[in-house]
Amino acid sequence: MTVSRVENLLSHISADPTVAPEAIYSSLSRLLDAPAPANSCALPGTVGEVIIALADELGLNCAPFGSTGNLTVELGDPGAPLDLLVTAHMDRPCFRLRRLAEATLYPLCAIRAPGDGYVCEAAALRYIEGRVTITARGKMRFEKDDGDECRIRFQAESGELRAGDTVMMRAAPQLRDGLVIGTGLDNAIGVLVALLSARALKEYAAEAITDRRILFAFTDQEEGPPIGLFGQGAARLAKASEQPRLGFINIDGHNIDETAGHILGVGASHAFVSGDGRGSVVPLDYQAMAESLAAQVNEARTGTVRLNYSYVSRSDDMLLSAWARCLGLSGVIVANTHTTEETAALADIVSAAHWIPAFISGIL
Repeated sequence: MTVSRVENLLSHISADPTVAPEAIYSSLSRLLDAPAPANSCALPGTVGEVIIALADELGLNCAPFGSTGNLTVELGDPGAPLDLLVTAHMDRPCFRLRRLAEATLYPLCAIRAPGDGYVCEAAALRYIEGRVTITARGKMRFEKDDGDECRIRFQAESGELRAGDTVMMRAAPQLRDGLVIGTGLDNAIGVLVALLSARALKEYAAEAITDRRILFAFTDQEEGPPIGLFGQGAARLAKASEQPRLGFINIDGHNIDETAGHILGVGASHAFVSGDGRGSVVPLDYQAMAESLAAQVNEARTGTVRLNYSYVSRSDDMLLSAWARCLGLSGVIVANTHTTEETAALADIVSAAHWIPAFISGIL
């Protein structure tokens, strides 16, 4: 991209009221308030319903992608071959009942309960009369024994817990001193930034998508235990979709790394290798392109993006990279992931909503 095109795109995004900090926090709060149960996120009563509504408000059409359980927004020429796939996962950490009598749970995700004991607000979900419904509210308790095993229990304070229910952490989001705190920022932030990026490309970079086709996919069942399989919704997407000509970009939360300077409040995070090599590796030419473009973007808008050469989480990219090339791992630094104290800087989310459309435009 030329410097003038970069500056023009960033200027239009900055003037868009949907990217204003207060608008981003409002949209993010709506996403965080909705349940996001594994392999069920496109059902009525869940976060998928909110994603479809937000897309409509942003002038986008979001719809189910076949029977994969994923949602997609398509941009460009519908008759053209698929050029680029952009993914962000919808689901969040979930738990299922192990023994009803004891209300013990087992995780469907990696758990990161801090300390030897952790207590947080939680809710039980069930599919009733065509909708996912909260049927019990209470607290989830994590207790580690001497062998470092973690016992997880749900203590209902209202409603009824039944066999087959899914239990999720719940916490009303808060905004304190520019920091968003809650549960589900991983990956409600990625979903929102993907939606805002699609809007920016459609509204302010139409020339970049002329005769091109881009698919923004909101995938389900990304979360998995460390010994399990990540990205099952992404795997179904790959089997149901044609291979993108260029490759894919994954938008997700990135791990905080204070020693490497990857901390809250330094802009969007853009990485090139996931999971210390256990996931994707971006080709060197696209790494060089991102490095050059990041310099242009930061010149036009100070502190928009920080290049991340350290560890970032394994995600949907693990399975997608077996099918197509990963061209970038973008997102926002999130602290205290998989807790009710997940924390991200609101300014970083705004920056990501500037950086990712510029990166996509640069690729195209």
